[in-house]
Amino acid sequence: MQSEQNWCAQCLRGVRYFVLRVRNAWEECQASRDRNAIYGYLSAVFDLVMWWAAENRAVSRARWALQLQHLDLPTTDEPFAAIILATADRQKVDKRTRSKWSRVLRYAAEYKTNAEPLAAFVQRKGGINKCAERFTRYLGRRQRRDQTP
Repeated sequence: MQSEQNWCAQCLRGVRYFVLRVRNAWEECQASRDRNAIYGYLSAVFDLVMWWAAENRAVSRARWALQLQHLDLPTTDEPFAAIILATADRQKVDKRTRSKWSRVLRYAAEYKTNAEPLAAFVQRKGGINKCAERFTRYLGRRQRRDQTP
């Protein structure tokens, strides 16, 4: 029991550390006057969630990140949106923007190769808005296909 508690405390410290790193990427993005600075932040979110996903822990760790920030747990288990909620300024990033960025990152998770940087992929695919739109179309097709008997 004691070793399990130590393991959980260690996991929470790790989540706190990586969430802080993403939060720092947000701060750097906000301090920059470069219109492409948002890609540094989105890349930090993307890399963290993809790393956790490779360990099959993205949802649970995203929930921990929200709890560490004293935020309500969402009704959906979408780790990109959760990390954005936990790290970006909620007065600057409303739920619509968070949703759009989450769709962009889910689209990249589905179609981007590991070798291509996130910014290059999103820009090659037409930008943030176009990628969000592409994901919405992809998601709609997949849901219709899944509902067909």
